[in-house]
Amino acid sequence: PGDIATQPGSKIVFNAPYDDKHTYHIKVTNSSARRIGWAFKTTNMKRLGVDPGSGVLDPKEAALIAVSCDSFAYGQEDTNNDRITIEWTNTPDGAAKQFLVDMAQSVPPGDIATQPGSKIVFNAPYDDKHTYHIKVTNSSARRIGWAFKTTNMKRLGVDPGSGVLDPKEAALIAVSCDSFAYGQEDTNNDRITIEWTNTPDGAAKQFRREWFQGDGMVRRKNLPIEYNP
Repeated sequence: PGDIATQPGSKIVFNAPYDDKHTYHIKVTNSSARRIGWAFKTTNMKRLGVDPGSGVLDPKEAALIAVSCDSFAYGQEDTNNDRITIEWTNTPDGAAKQFLVDMAQSVPPGDIATQPGSKIVFNAPYDDKHTYHIKVTNSSARRIGWAFKTTNMKRLGVDPGSGVLDPKEAALIAVSCDSFAYGQEDTNNDRITIEWTNTPDGAAKQFRREWFQGDGMVRRKNLPIEYNP
């Protein structure tokens, strides 16, 4: 691939205070004579966002990119390695001007937030079905596909079990626990796991299992289940 130009050329500067989100716009220009596909990566997906995270540029064409920095405790968090990286490659001759699936899914998925954040607690008695609602929010700048798994399909249910979330969109999920003989069954390994991946650019907003079966990066978060007597 030929050269690209970025404005600013060498670094991005954010100014205090950091108790709110900052957004900085950079311009990326394809200085080469060929169409390129490009994608951003970041060393800190929790703090730094890039929107759009990928795209295609014709020769001499430019794109404006929003680089955001979420609020954080300045001086208390390590920022030495914070950087964004742009990768680019020539697109195949005759290809449509659309960022391809394998490129879209080579960008690591950003963060999701779950409420509750770390575990799910059910309270006795367990002679009836319990349902607990959790909220899943796509905190990233890209659309994601998500799916739940459970270690005990007989006891634990998740509805809906999969879906698609746009950036900043949230979904309410019902986690159910069927009646069981508390103290007589092993519950130590009970947990649900949410997996998510970036959806291919241009894909319809409809969940497809195959997104998780290719080479795309998949992230996971475990939520252990706790049973109070």
